[in-house]
Formats: sequence, C-alpha cells, structure tokens
Amino acid sequence: RMIVLAMVGLLFVGSLTLLRGIGQEFFPQVDAGQITIQIRCSSDTRLDATEAQIAKVEQFIQEMIPEAERSMIVSEMGLNPDWSSAYTRNAGQQDAVIRIQLTDKRQFTSQEYAIKLRKAFNADPRFTELKSQTSFDTSGIVSTALNYGQSSPIDIQIEAPPEKAIGLAQRIVAEVATVPGAVDVRIAQRNDAPTMLIKVNRQKAASVGLTARDVIMQVVTAMNSSIAVTRNFWIDPKSGNQYFVAVQYAEDPNFKIEDLKNVTATGTKQKSPVPLSTLVDFEQNVSEVELNHRGLRRVTNVLVNVEGRDIGSVATDIREKIKDVDTGGMRVSLMGEYARMKESFSSLGSGLLLASILVYLLMVPMFRSFVMPLIIMFTVPLGLIGVLCTLYVTNTTLNVQSEMGIIFLVGIVVSNGVLLLDFANKLRKEGATVEDAVVKACTIRFKPIIMTFLATFLDLLPLAIGMGKGSEAITPLARAVVGGLVTSTALTLIVVPILYTLLIRNRHKHKHHQSTHDGHAHQAP
Repeated sequence: RMIVLAMVGLLFVGSLTLLRGIGQEFFPQVDAGQITIQIRCSSDTRLDATEAQIAKVEQFIQEMIPEAERSMIVSEMGLNPDWSSAYTRNAGQQDAVIRIQLTDKRQFTSQEYAIKLRKAFNADPRFTELKSQTSFDTSGIVSTALNYGQSSPIDIQIEAPPEKAIGLAQRIVAEVATVPGAVDVRIAQRNDAPTMLIKVNRQKAASVGLTARDVIMQVVTAMNSSIAVTRNFWIDPKSGNQYFVAVQYAEDPNFKIEDLKNVTATGTKQKSPVPLSTLVDFEQNVSEVELNHRGLRRVTNVLVNVEGRDIGSVATDIREKIKDVDTGGMRVSLMGEYARMKESFSSLGSGLLLASILVYLLMVPMFRSFVMPLIIMFTVPLGLIGVLCTLYVTNTTLNVQSEMGIIFLVGIVVSNGVLLLDFANKLRKEGATVEDAVVKACTIRFKPIIMTFLATFLDLLPLAIGMGKGSEAITPLARAVVGGLVTSTALTLIVVPILYTLLIRNRHKHKHHQSTHDGHAHQAP
C-alpha cells in the first residue's frame, strides 16, 4: 500500500513539473472573425495624407484576403475635436483604425490571417515608414473588455518625465523586439507633434475692451465652432427635443494661418472690431501627441503584442530583458492584460483553497470525523494530475477558464469519495471489517461512479475537442474538467481504499473479543 501511495505521489509531483511547459494567458484566444489594425503616420501628417496612406493599406488587405472571406473593411481616420474623441483610439489626424470583418466560410482563423498580414505588411516597401507604428489585434469583445479597451496585452509603463522616459522607452523597444513571440513593439506616446502656440497680449486686448477669453473664443470658433466654448441649446416647443445651436465659419480646405490672423475679434464691451493679428502672437512649437497617466503620475507606454506564444512566457522573457536595461532610477512595470492575469490567477487560487476548505468543513459534521473528510480531500490532487497532463498534451494554456474548471472539479471529484466512504461506513455498522467494508463499497459503488463519470465526460467531450468556431472560450474549462475526471475517477478507487485501511481503526474486533471474554467469565461459576 505504501508503494502504491508513493507512486501516486511521484505521479503528482511529476505532473507539477509540467507547469513549466504550460503557457499562461488571461483569457483564451477566440476566433472572433475580426482583425483590428491600428496605424499611426508621422505626427505632422494631415488628414488627406493619412487618407492616401490608408487607401494603400486597404488595397493591400484586399490583395491578402480573398473577397469571399471578408464581409467588410471599415476605416476610421483622424479625430473630431469633440466629446466623441473619447470613443476612439485615434489621437490625431495622423491616426487610423482599420477593422476587418471576416466571413464564417474562411480558410484561416483571424489569428492566422493577422500573422500573414503582419509579415507581408512589414516586408512591403510601400509601408516602410508605417510598420514601426502599426499593430494587428484579433481579440474579441470579451478580451477587449477584460483588457479595459487596450489594444495590446502587454503594457510596459515607465513612470518618469517624458523627456527622460522616451529615451528609456526606445532602449526597451530595442531589447523587447528580440524576444521570441513579441511583435508590434512600439511606443504609444510621441512628442513631435507640430503645434501653434497662440499668446494673447492682454494689455492690447484690454485696451479695445476684450478679455483673453473673448480673443480665444474667436480663434476656437474660426477653427471649429462656438459649441466648443459656449454651449447653447434650443428646445423645440412641439417635440420637446433639445438641439445644440452653434456658430461656425464656412469650411475652407485652404484655410491658412494668414486667414486666421485676419479674423475680426469682437466682444460685448468692444466699440469696433479689430483684426486678431493685432492682439495675439503666433509661435510654432512641438508637443506631445497624447498624454497618459497612472493615477496622478505621467507614464510612457511601450506596447507589445504576442504571436505564436502565450502571454505569460513572453512577459517572463521581457522581464528578464528589462533587467539588463539601465533604467536610471526610473520605475518600469509590466501592466495591461498581463497584470490583470496575475491578479486573476491569485484570486482564483484563493478561491480554490477556500472551496476546498469549505467542502472539508461541510463533510466534517456529515461524517462526524476529521479524518474521513481528509481522506476524501486527498482525491483533489488526483484530479490535478489529469488537469495538468491534459493541458500539456493538448497545448492548452492555463487561463481564467481552465482555472474555473479546476474549481468546478473539486465538487465533482469529492462526490465520488463521499459515495465510497458513506457506503463503507454503513457496512462497518453492520459488522464488516474495515478491509471488507471498503472493498465491498468499491465493488458495489463502482457502477454508479462510472455512470456519473461517463455522463459528465461525454457531456463535456465535444467542448473539450473544440467543435465549432467560437468554442475556444469554453474549451480550456472543458479540457480541465475532462482530464481531471479521468485520473481522479481511476485513482480514487485505488487511493481512497488504501488511505481508509491505513487511517481507520478496526474497532469492532476489540468489541467482539471483549464480549466473548465477558461470556466466558459469566459461565465460570
């Protein structure tokens, strides 16, 4: 019996070594049939120039993906200077997001198409200037929501002033780009956007009865509309609907700085309008395209996508690469989906431990013993043997779904042990020895245990195989449960009887000898 237990123990320890070969990710990759390409042209690119570049990219996509396998291509270019800018990834006129919707009858998955597009895009001489600021994303709506809308699963955040952080970010990009599986490595922030700084001469403005706000309102209205600085509403008396009312200059694609200087500035306390050029000074400068904060601190982000490897392995290699980079005292941390994955794993691990404790405490009053529930809880590691072996053989990652499957497995595995020991205890009350009771319990309860196993196994088998598109989200859970059921059901019928005979005393023999001795003592007189 001890040899068998030692062999099972070695089998469990051996299965734990498979963890090094099992990848980790937050949520399993799902073939959602969508590909999102985010492209950033140079910071000084106008909207019409961006449109010309995106037209070339759309033509490239049409060449790479057959018409029968794509239903639509939608491109979102530029940025509206309004509240709607909060709902786009674009940070300016130089940015664009291309969304590709694939058909159900496609030859390759969205992930495979993204790999093909990425390799061909980087090798195409037409896109030499774009490839360093282009990313390909295939995550569906679930992964995007779990990642808080971020387009990349690994986000290397640098907490430092931008003028120092950009240099460190460039060194990190050079190191991370050499990591196998790390693709689309890029810096999110850029500090080379051409800007026009308008300085209001307050004294001159005051001399003609204008405030600095009056002058700036003229500038904003000329370049956008008055709705950006003054919200006016008109309510339709018939329908009750409210509408924005704004003043807007006639749109002119040839509008220049000289035209802006000739705009007349007016105000409520002004006697006569004056040209804007007499009140302001124009100064050309460069500034950041976008600003990111973590809490109240400015951060610079290095974004990394993953190809052909799991997030956990790539992030581990990236962490080793960052150690070799001289950070100059600046704080560098890995965030994004990777950080939330680590948090979720910790929470699910605590949930597994709590579930095991609660199940044990539930069985203690049922069996009126602390030892018998402990015997049953030994079946939980037996299930983990099958889980880890199945994940390793099927090349399935350890993710939120597979860990949920492990938690579900606790209740299923424990039920078989309860079925055995409850019947064995009944047989002992009828006078059977420990060995006879547990052997008879295994013999009689074998059929219901196998029936329960087959019902669950066959029910989850189609999901574990991954039949049908979109089933990737639930496949890891099914594989974890199926693999755990196989080993736990087979080994429970061996390990539980052994532990039962080792830990439970055969007390009824002592009572039998005592009653016999008492009987002889009574007959002596």
